Amino acid sequence: MTIIGSLPNLEVLKLSSNAFVGSEWNPIEGEFLRLKFLLLSNIDLVKWRAEHIPFPSLETLELRRMYSLKEIPKSFGEIATLRLIHLVRTYGVRDSAKEILLEQESFGNDGLQVHVTDGKGRTYQL
Repeated sequence: MTIIGSLPNLEVLKLSSNAFVGSEWNPIEGEFLRLKFLLLSNIDLVKWRAEHIPFPSLETLELRRMYSLKEIPKSFGEIATLRLIHLVRTYGVRDSAKEILLEQESFGNDGLQVHVTDGKGRTYQL
């Protein structure tokens, strides 16, 4: 992931089941500086660590069928550009998505939305 993260003009990254190896991801500070859209789909990721503000330009985070993931890193609450977190059949991270939403609101960012789509295709907003 370090090689991908260091691509200077990378704005969209979509990773699915075979694109990621391992159960833990710890992005390094200085990676993914221009990334605006991140989609993780059907990856066996269990721990996602981000000690510094990851993805400083991120606008949309979409997680699909991420059954093993229990938490979105808390540092996502500090990403000023974040506008949408969309969870599709990804249930374990709802609480952390709600915490990020509340943190963003405490900073005066009322533009962040969290959408949840369940297994029947119904979408609602947190």
